[in-house]
Amino acid sequence: MLLRRKFPTSVIYAGAVLDQASILDRHSVVFRDVTLVTSTLGAYSYVQSATAIFNAEIGPFCSIAGDVTIGLAMHPTHMVSTSPVFYDNEQPLPSFFTKSKQFTKNLPRTTIGADVWIGQGAMIKAGVLIGVGAVIGAGAVVTKDIPPYAVAIGCPGRVIRQRFPQDISERLLASCWWDLDDIVLERLAPFFADPAQFLDRLDAVK
Repeated sequence: MLLRRKFPTSVIYAGAVLDQASILDRHSVVFRDVTLVTSTLGAYSYVQSATAIFNAEIGPFCSIAGDVTIGLAMHPTHMVSTSPVFYDNEQPLPSFFTKSKQFTKNLPRTTIGADVWIGQGAMIKAGVLIGVGAVIGAGAVVTKDIPPYAVAIGCPGRVIRQRFPQDISERLLASCWWDLDDIVLERLAPFFADPAQFLDRLDAVK
């Protein structure tokens, strides 16, 4: 109830968990069993069930499927063991071999640009930048930045194609249409099926 009062234009399903540092922009949706920690979800973006997002900035109009993880945790690899029982007594574990937190590297912030589609079960490494309009295929494991309007699949995630010709992608990026007023977007919505026509109409509106 408190979350719904804090974000009155968003839809928050039962079982979703947001910490106090997380923010939902207008008309966003978080489904059942979603976890958001120190993250921002942009306007008109949605996150499907059982997805966990840590320390991430997610742009507007993003579509994030279920069972996705964004901001995968990091473990030290220079020590004898990667188990936190040897280096971090602040973890929710029953027993430790250390009395302090020795590995203090902060989780880098992950950035998901506007209008990104992330498929079922994808995993995104902390600190990665996914460009505007990119598509991440189901089950992909993304460990490196993905450029705007690219389609990436596989493990590790790799770009297999671009969604549009370069000139269209550049014009879409320059347009920043996702920042337009809702009234303008409503007028332009009938032209979204044809990117070139949409861009021409947008130029006319401007």
